[in-house]
Amino acid sequence: MPIFTYPNKIIFRNNKEEGAKEKADENVDFALKMRDAIDVQLIDTNLYMSKELWLPFGSRGAFGGQIVAQALKSAWETVHQDFFVHSLHSYFILACNVDIPVIYNVQRIRDGRSFATRILCKARRRNIAKPPGMCETYKCMHTDMPDVVDADSLPSDIELLQHTLANTENDFPEKFRQRAKKRLEDDQPIDYRAVIQYSPEEIITGNVKPTPYGVSIQRWFKTRGALNDDMKLHACIIAYASDSGFINTAATANGFTYNSESIGMMTSLDHSVWFHAPARADKWLLYDIHSPRTNNGRGVAFGRIYSQDGVLVATTAQEGIVRLSALEQKRQKKQAETQQQLAFDNGNNSHL
Repeated sequence: MPIFTYPNKIIFRNNKEEGAKEKADENVDFALKMRDAIDVQLIDTNLYMSKELWLPFGSRGAFGGQIVAQALKSAWETVHQDFFVHSLHSYFILACNVDIPVIYNVQRIRDGRSFATRILCKARRRNIAKPPGMCETYKCMHTDMPDVVDADSLPSDIELLQHTLANTENDFPEKFRQRAKKRLEDDQPIDYRAVIQYSPEEIITGNVKPTPYGVSIQRWFKTRGALNDDMKLHACIIAYASDSGFINTAATANGFTYNSESIGMMTSLDHSVWFHAPARADKWLLYDIHSPRTNNGRGVAFGRIYSQDGVLVATTAQEGIVRLSALEQKRQKKQAETQQQLAFDNGNNSHL
């Protein structure tokens, strides 16, 4: 049994202060909360347990990015300190109950000179690590970072939602506004800033202008508060943040976001990250994401994460469930039947 116990389910409280160094006192800042959210404790040989789990508003289970980060942290504890993460590949089998701690059972598959492989059989996470600096022997090259607006000139997602609620008091049904207020209560330890700014109506209703397939959208992110210099911590936080809103990209290609009433279910099925270079998670990182396809209730998304100076530090991939609500399915079916009938009628008229 663990020596210490922790309150398992956590809520990220509102705290707008940024830039404070993490410190364990009565004024707990978001940097410390971020570190605790991904931390695990050793309970036996190769056996680790989550300290905290977060249930986002509207979610059926714990945040997938947190499970990925904790699994990576657990696997990393079992490799030599000179190794740095190379990639991770995750499968989300079932929703995770936030009232029960997650046990990570690390299997040591291989320890080589260049790579070490770990499989976490309980959490279904795999981690492959390698020593830092391996690419120094070869020529390093990568895609260019998109030319977008600087993060400091953009409002955060929280500020944008606050502004929307303050200026649309009588414009939308109360149920939409209450849902938005609930999202504000889920104040997160990471500052997200979307490059493409949605209108107040799009933010509240979740119905947006469709993003063409293959066209990228961008989002800046960093922790709210400065972290220490442990680059393993930074890598785990990047893994954590890489899952946020990722599969939502597949939904926006169809004109919806996760909070639209037209979405019946949206959840991740798998998640992969390839780490190309160490990067600080408390400095702005640009997440460049696109979805090439959705079909049969599933969608796929790919992403690239760049440091602020344009270095590609990670590549991501994810498939997820993106299902329309029953009402939206009926509406689209009726619309398709109407269009088919119109095409048939026009075809007949052309032969008269």
